[in-house]
Amino acid sequence: MSFIITLYTREGIVMASDSRLTLNAEIVKPDGQRSTLAAGMSDSNYKTFLAQNRIGISTYGQADIKGAPIGGFIETFIRENLSDTLSVTEFANELNEHFRTFDPIPDTGFHIAGYEETDNGLKQMVYQVAPFHNLVQVNNPDTPNGESSQGATWGGEGDILARLLQPVYTKDANGNYQELPQFQIPWQFFTLQDAIDFAVYAIQTTIDSVRFLPRAKTVGGPIDVLVIKPTETLWISRKELARN
Repeated sequence: MSFIITLYTREGIVMASDSRLTLNAEIVKPDGQRSTLAAGMSDSNYKTFLAQNRIGISTYGQADIKGAPIGGFIETFIRENLSDTLSVTEFANELNEHFRTFDPIPDTGFHIAGYEETDNGLKQMVYQVAPFHNLVQVNNPDTPNGESSQGATWGGEGDILARLLQPVYTKDANGNYQELPQFQIPWQFFTLQDAIDFAVYAIQTTIDSVRFLPRAKTVGGPIDVLVIKPTETLWISRKELARN
């Protein structure tokens, strides 16, 4: 599993991901009982990529295809779709169809994001793609007045972040529930720097929480952060190959 997050603000789009590759191994005990062990195999796995036409890709879920990391298959898809004229929508649909040709179809999710030419100029597009479910869905719908929305979407091990953002209630001795003070995040006021900071916060908080909880350590390693603006892209942080 993984944790990825994509934020979309008026200034640009931020895509971020962790780096842990986890494999599930089945253990058979002497008494015949079976259990599953989530083993962290690598903290150098790439989950966020940059394709032609400033289109970003992040992946979560099943991390391998036919015993190999999915990152290599994504890079191959990017190389084979070299057209700079491909829109974000076309790219999302083609990626969905590509991974649906595999047997079995991987239970993997993607975020596809970038800017698309429209009659009214460049428009932010953020898609969720799930080939196993044949799903290509817009995650940043326009507001009722037709303007682009601002917000965030995430995938993978999102339960920790959800608990931080959702309403919380306490239960007294009489069984009555009392809501604790809750403060909504004002996504509409996020600057691009705020979005970068929140992306790192969301992933790092998940990494730190998983560390101390008695659960599979499926999120970890360095955090990669990609920024997509209308006319440029830049890596805020990205792992580099090195000789140790």
